[in-house]
Amino acid sequence: MNVLTILYGQFPEVLKLYSRFQPGIAQVKMVIDIEPSGGFERAKFLKVFGELSKFFPTIAHHSCCEEWQSLPLYIEEESGVSLKRVGECADVAHLIEHVIIDMQVRIAGMTKCSGLTCGWKEPENRFDIFFECTNARVGHFAAQYAVYLVKKILRKKGISKRHRYVIEMAEYLMTDPGTDINPDELAGRLGWRKGNTMMALSMLDRFGFFFSGDKSQENQEENRA
Repeated sequence: MNVLTILYGQFPEVLKLYSRFQPGIAQVKMVIDIEPSGGFERAKFLKVFGELSKFFPTIAHHSCCEEWQSLPLYIEEESGVSLKRVGECADVAHLIEHVIIDMQVRIAGMTKCSGLTCGWKEPENRFDIFFECTNARVGHFAAQYAVYLVKKILRKKGISKRHRYVIEMAEYLMTDPGTDINPDELAGRLGWRKGNTMMALSMLDRFGFFFSGDKSQENQEENRA
């Protein structure tokens, strides 16, 4: 998977595609290439969803593809699985979208967050993922970290339980934004080992949680299906 760009701002065109997007709420738009392109087997989809739902248990309660004006006719539902699938690499982008939404709600404290995955006509393995966002740096981090976690599962490495510290650290820092980023002090407050604290801070930094500056950019025209 290759993330091409992450933009933060207003994208009015998505309001026409999905009625659940809230007017006035900013969105993040991530453009991503999914490799390999082509089919995505049912068994693999269920495995990835199962791994993600262990790490993000609330993902099992997500609503999916409701009130979407461009819903594919060949979409399939699975008993006990909240996400719908189409049997193509679009399913990978769709899984990433839902992981991002789950992190937005937990870390940014959003009571509602909608997202949408749009496929390009050319290349067919390129997708725009839109999701509502009330905090640019949380959105920037969630987009990149979701890709990282899904990629790990697809490479059959699984998600280490230690990665929970990353989510918990992000959540803690958002609830207390004035916290001094000091590993020793944070380890003491959270009751963690210093090594786990430093790992969490390092991952947050790696995936953009601490970025500063205006990430808003003008909308670009793409060739979406």
